[in-house]
Amino acid sequence: MREMVEQLSTWMADSWLGHFMIANWTWPWFEAIHFIGMSLLCGSILVMDIRLLGFLRKEISLHAVHALTLWGLLGFMLNLLTGIGFLFKDFGNYALNQSFQFKMACVLLAGINFLVFWFVIRKQLEPLPDDADVGFGAKMVGFTSLLMWFLVIWGGRMIPVFGEG
Repeated sequence: MREMVEQLSTWMADSWLGHFMIANWTWPWFEAIHFIGMSLLCGSILVMDIRLLGFLRKEISLHAVHALTLWGLLGFMLNLLTGIGFLFKDFGNYALNQSFQFKMACVLLAGINFLVFWFVIRKQLEPLPDDADVGFGAKMVGFTSLLMWFLVIWGGRMIPVFGEG
């Protein structure tokens, strides 16, 4: 396994993106964009999930919450693109890191949770009035989303703690 990771790491580092990421200015810019993406993603998710959990029903309408979806997706795309850059720069350090693996598993679960929201829960919420309380399923999706994204952030912050795998 380690040999395969080393071969892939060498290939990625030798690619145009790997060379681009080596420049002194690239990593800090990618980090800044990654944090902006995280702010867009987590800010929109926080508002959406707090509303799904039943808080601020009078202040935040269900339909206004849906407008935040595009901002959350924009934040996710910024994180995805900059994250790919980080991987190309230092794949060997990330691939075997347990915190990174945990973070990616949580991103996957958060993505599945979003698909449940988008294809099931959203359709159930469309006919409801703006200040309606939502059902148990919507609340579980909101809770799961908050938990998964909290764990994504925690897993990301723990990557340097565990260093190389």
